[in-house]
Amino acid sequence: MTERTRVMSHRFAWVIGVLSAAFVAFGLATVASLSAEPRPAQAPASAQGAGFPSAADIESYRNTVERLFMTDRGGTVPGMAACVMCHTWQTRPMRFSLETPATDAGWSVEQSRRNFDVVTKLVNTASPETSRLLLKPLASQAGGLAHTGGTYWTSRDQPEYQALLKWIRGLPADRYVAAPVPALDFTFFRSCVQPVFANPREGHIRCSNCHAGGLVGFAPPPQNGKSWSDEEAKRAFQSISRLIIPGNPEQSRFMLKPLHPDGGGSYTHNGVRRWQSRDDPEWQMLAGWVRGERTGGTCS
Repeated sequence: MTERTRVMSHRFAWVIGVLSAAFVAFGLATVASLSAEPRPAQAPASAQGAGFPSAADIESYRNTVERLFMTDRGGTVPGMAACVMCHTWQTRPMRFSLETPATDAGWSVEQSRRNFDVVTKLVNTASPETSRLLLKPLASQAGGLAHTGGTYWTSRDQPEYQALLKWIRGLPADRYVAAPVPALDFTFFRSCVQPVFANPREGHIRCSNCHAGGLVGFAPPPQNGKSWSDEEAKRAFQSISRLIIPGNPEQSRFMLKPLHPDGGGSYTHNGVRRWQSRDDPEWQMLAGWVRGERTGGTCS
């Protein structure tokens, strides 16, 4: 064996030795990791703490709240239709939009968990009696809010109302509290919003043609045929306020109904689509008003 061959042989043996030691170390580490106690999966930081509903919370919600949403009330007209008939695809992307039930019996547990997130935005655990979930189906004579779906309860003493109230009171008092909302400016409404009702887009009809009276009567034409009086404007302002979620134009019915679905609008609107997208300057102007950013008498 030559000197060169002997040197190369020693080097090869050294490399083999190093690699063998590395493989042994890796094997021992692998065995150790497999034999160790399995560690529980760590929840994401956002999921840690008390912010997420427990299985018991969801079960209580399913038995108390969603059961009422599925209750057959004997018809398909306001006041007689089950909540689920309107508050699924018809109300998207509005605030109270539930998933389409998985079966005729109701929602899956996973669907209920997502619905829970929607419904708890309609409650106020700091003041349960002021929760929209309670006030919308309640008769106005009993302190309720106007509701396109009609009245389900004529008083606060009715069993369904009391069941929902008890459920809301059982939620953590500081968890589901609505954030402060901006006030809608009446002067801007009078100067810039109300004229929209009387000025149709080319080829369209006036908002007043359909929205002159009833639950959707936010745009009655002026009695003198020219301009609204202070009293007429105040009535219209009160009517349209129930179609708006202050601070949130993206889920306000007033902003979604005339907006084309391809632009993020509501699927249902018996009238025309005044705006094709949210980029429309008029939509943006009105959205600024809903957010509380536009006030006073200047529209531009």
